[in-house]
Amino acid sequence: MFQELAPHDPHDKCGHHYAICLDLKNQRFEVLDSMRSEADADLTTHAEYFINNLKETWNHHYENSKVQIRHFPIEYVATTKQGNRHDCGFHTLEYLTKWEGRRVPVVTAAMVVELRKIYTWNWLMNEDFNTRSNAREFIEEAVKKAAKKYK
Repeated sequence: MFQELAPHDPHDKCGHHYAICLDLKNQRFEVLDSMRSEADADLTTHAEYFINNLKETWNHHYENSKVQIRHFPIEYVATTKQGNRHDCGFHTLEYLTKWEGRRVPVVTAAMVVELRKIYTWNWLMNEDFNTRSNAREFIEEAVKKAAKKYK
């Protein structure tokens, strides 16, 4: 999920990533957020809005299915909180990669540094990306922006 943090400000497009998982085995929705908990009204309002729409859509398209999700509760899973306001995407990717409904993946600052390297390498070595005519210019511009941001 992506939630804009300032939805009424047309100039501020910053936001926050978190994960919502549909656990059919345990019959529940699970919300994993690296910055917030169930006590955060912005999180619960956003997650519940999406989940309620998903339940309605499921009921519309799968009304004759053996599996019905309208009664599934929402569990806000306790996670290790990130130490800044910009690494939520890495936490969410790790949740989506490793979450099995039991042990919450622990994401440390050192892991985020390594994940940045891995994802950047994968991105740069992607054949589809590299066949674009402006790939080199795009990378050069991204590097300049990152250098300014982290000075």
